[in-house]
Amino acid sequence: MTKPENTSSSASLANKSSQNELLAYLIEEEKLAHDVYSVMHDEYGANVFGNILNSEQTHQGEVLTLLTARSLPDPRSTELGKFNNTELQALYDQLIAQGRQSASEAYKVGVAIEEKDIADITKQLATATESDIVLALEKLRSGSENHLRAFNRQLSRY
Repeated sequence: MTKPENTSSSASLANKSSQNELLAYLIEEEKLAHDVYSVMHDEYGANVFGNILNSEQTHQGEVLTLLTARSLPDPRSTELGKFNNTELQALYDQLIAQGRQSASEAYKVGVAIEEKDIADITKQLATATESDIVLALEKLRSGSENHLRAFNRQLSRY
């Protein structure tokens, strides 16, 4: 008679791997927001970009704490606008091109980034099981919701 597989153990390992991948993606996604807002702030000098890019730096620090607690490597490049994740690299390039068209397009870029962050974080919350990750995701989502409101206020002036 063979022993049944311990599916709860393999499911737990798969979930842990998935959460580790989530954290690596999340820190680069926060870097994307920071780097885009940095370029848009330099381009237009709008305070909203300067204020929010500082928040994005804080968000990266929160995710870095989660990575460090799990002895996971930090996947971020130290170079502005450079990403290891090819999807995020392509998105960065697209958003920079759009944002450089005009200030209103730059605010639309901010809206797009924050909407993507909120959607991604909401999806990640559905599967997150570790309390520190859940707490960090909820905090990041709340920040993104505030940022989204700020960009929408700017857009309403156009």
